[in-house]
Amino acid sequence: MKQINSLQLIPKDLFFKITILKSMMYCGVLWGLYHEQGWAMMSDHQDFIFPFWLNSVQAHKYAQLHWPNYTPRKITPNDFQDYLLPTLTRLHVTPALCNASSQKFKLTTQQMRHFFFSEALKPA
Repeated sequence: MKQINSLQLIPKDLFFKITILKSMMYCGVLWGLYHEQGWAMMSDHQDFIFPFWLNSVQAHKYAQLHWPNYTPRKITPNDFQDYLLPTLTRLHVTPALCNASSQKFKLTTQQMRHFFFSEALKPA
């Protein structure tokens, strides 16, 4: 039997990403910020970003600080897959999962399909 001599911790950012992806796979719903003129979007130095959250509380807190006229709106897997994702793809907007401390985890539309929507859309 081999003995483990030492363990190395995984980097904090990798742990965060793995935790987020696991959460997305099981949550079944995402939250965006919506106003009568449409969904909230932002940009960083590289991309236009569609921010979303795993729960309405975090989305609401972010809206209070940054977009007071926006309210959290639930995004079901079917709504995202059928309506939002094609628009984001066409406009070259990157989905980004945000958390309470305003960290953003950018995902490609293919990653969104794989980690969040593939299981929810499979026929029973």
